[in-house]
Amino acid sequence: MTHAASIIFLLLGATPSEADRDRFFEERIAPILQRSCVSCHSSKQIAQASLELDTKKGVLAGGESGAAVVPGDRDESLLLAMVEGPDPLMPRDRPPLRPDEVDLLKEWIDRGAPWPEGLVLRDTHRKSLDWWSLQPLERPRLPALSPEDRGWARTPIDHFILAKLREKGLSPSPEADRLTLIRRLSFDLLGLPPSPEEVDRFLGDPDPAAYEKLVDRMLDSPHYGERWARHWLDVVRYGETHGYDKDKPRPNAWPFRDYVIRSLNEDKPYGRFVREQLAGDVIAPGDADGVIATGFLAAGPWDHIAHVEVGEGKVDGRIAKHLDRDEMVSTTFNVFMSATVGCAQCHHHKFDPIRMEDYYRLHAIFAGIDRADRPLGLAPTNKGRFHDIRRRLADLGGKRAASARKKATAEVAKLDREIAALRKEQSALFSGQFVYAAASDFARQGRFVPTRGKMRPIHLLHRGDIRSPGEVMSPGMPPLWEEAGEVEIDADADEGSRRLALARYLTDRDNPLTWRSIVNRVWLYHLGRGIVDSPNDFGRMGLEPTHPALLDWLAVEFRDKGESLKDLHRLIVTSSVYRQQCRHDPRAEDIDKSNTYFWRMNRRKLEAEEVRDAVLATAGKLDRTLYGPSFMDFVVEKPQHSPHYQYHLHDPDDPATHRRSIYRFVVRSQTQPFLTTLDCADPSQSVAKRDQTTTALQSLALLNNPFMECMSEHVARRVAAERSSPRGQIERAFRLALARASTDSEADALVAYANEHGLANACRVILNLNEFAFID
Repeated sequence: MTHAASIIFLLLGATPSEADRDRFFEERIAPILQRSCVSCHSSKQIAQASLELDTKKGVLAGGESGAAVVPGDRDESLLLAMVEGPDPLMPRDRPPLRPDEVDLLKEWIDRGAPWPEGLVLRDTHRKSLDWWSLQPLERPRLPALSPEDRGWARTPIDHFILAKLREKGLSPSPEADRLTLIRRLSFDLLGLPPSPEEVDRFLGDPDPAAYEKLVDRMLDSPHYGERWARHWLDVVRYGETHGYDKDKPRPNAWPFRDYVIRSLNEDKPYGRFVREQLAGDVIAPGDADGVIATGFLAAGPWDHIAHVEVGEGKVDGRIAKHLDRDEMVSTTFNVFMSATVGCAQCHHHKFDPIRMEDYYRLHAIFAGIDRADRPLGLAPTNKGRFHDIRRRLADLGGKRAASARKKATAEVAKLDREIAALRKEQSALFSGQFVYAAASDFARQGRFVPTRGKMRPIHLLHRGDIRSPGEVMSPGMPPLWEEAGEVEIDADADEGSRRLALARYLTDRDNPLTWRSIVNRVWLYHLGRGIVDSPNDFGRMGLEPTHPALLDWLAVEFRDKGESLKDLHRLIVTSSVYRQQCRHDPRAEDIDKSNTYFWRMNRRKLEAEEVRDAVLATAGKLDRTLYGPSFMDFVVEKPQHSPHYQYHLHDPDDPATHRRSIYRFVVRSQTQPFLTTLDCADPSQSVAKRDQTTTALQSLALLNNPFMECMSEHVARRVAAERSSPRGQIERAFRLALARASTDSEADALVAYANEHGLANACRVILNLNEFAFID
């Protein structure tokens, strides 16, 4: 109906009925506003320019610039001014309204801007999946190389790297010498320096496949799992205290750390590794590792005061529960998919196809669990009864859901009593060992009460505010790739089934993010720079891949050839690109100063834990015992209230603390001062890529920290016991610390220094050399 027709219609006295006016709005106007306006201007979120266009009240109230719509006056309605014309200001980041849509808005305003009472519009626009990380995975063809270049390429990886180098006018660097390679490999795969004997064996091996054999030996070492578990624990925010104000200890967190080490050493298929961490207790009930794996969901900080002392009966307690679920949701998507869903807590994601509804549907997956100590391990004689109870609980759960739908209150109460009794019996079947993990049935602590599988109602929160709940959300996952569609979970599904559905979604072979994410992480740790150098964010606010075809080839190869992390390591470290020298080339640096295209190997600084472990190994004091409870390199004061973790009271010569750093008790509020100075990861953050700084404070710590003084004494005692002459002692210290022989001038200078200041101080100088702290 045109403007003129509307006037004629009114003049004739045939006023449209209220139903007609409402139908006109719902069928003609609402779709325009929902598709083009509501994603940024909604009462459910932080509205742009304080303008809310999803409710009648918001439209009439207007925003920062004045009234959006003045009923019956199109000239005073700013909404029209924003959307019409050859170069309209709105909507942003999407196509402008068509002329016929603008005409409809004019007609609506002329009619008096009718709006059905109580109607709230929904955003029907979802951001496009047209982004590199969301595209289907397909195996790219290997780039064609010249005959000369084919001779350089040892693996398919090299084809992609060399093709890009040639495209940029660059050439690869020569291969590093064997001494450099064994030291590089030893720290990359094991996190430890090679012993002089291992170096001599490799340097003297005439076998053309000596390097490949060395790689296999290291991947078979149990110390491989210790090294690579450190990377995983950095990303998942593993700590052994809660954090926040009281920062209480978690004495049962360590089994999850051991689970990660074991899984890596066993080369567990990656998809299974992922699924176990989300729902291992559902996949393998009664298997201790299945329960331990869910320590992933409990790894991050937790507010003891808000959960235990305040509780869900108060707003602050409910906020704490919300933040707890946010941690689970955000970490799950950050770690496994390099996606930032947490941005959708207060508004639809501004850049990626994740809406507020998606975010709160993910909350509903974790609506029935908390973080707590839970028992693990079944005696063989108890396994039969355990599975009988499990089957009975599944049957009762279905009956309870049916009774609840029928509102049969008495029957629901009766079933709840039977379920509670069976759960209590089931808990009694386990051993006395516990793990801090995802839990729904645990001993009550103050106001921290277990759900026992009952789902908390999850509401879509207006602007993310727990005090402004909207509609109740059913569990589900966002459609982040074409084949996924809207992934719904039955609203009556129990807590474990919800997590299992999420685990299967994450490891779906068509999910492009999961497979791209993990191969990029492994590449980053080996080459010092990710193919995507924002490893936790593959969205539009992250960086784009420098070698997209290589990333996809690696992802498909990894996914389709057994999901073996060890095979992926082997593929990368046996490539020619990994074996390059770390060298200065002025011409190449003029083209690619940051080595984006990998024309040389990146020099890297040893991580804090590697420095500590290498010092212990050099001193001959490293305890290589695998697994078990963590050692504490501090003294705890005032443990009853807010523990004080006093590192300065610890004796660095205590043999109980000379284990590898992966077994250190990790405190959140008071991090280990020596390791923190050396850029240790913050256990309260997901650290996908550690900082590498060089500061005066680091030099002072390496020179004067009591640990370094103590271990320098032990290095001196070791070399004095192994060599009789001062020169032999210095030469032995060089071999132990740097994996190479000293030059004559180095030995002369340090022998003279030792004669004047003592052998221990000379050994401390060696441990402070740049060559000790850096890998070429």
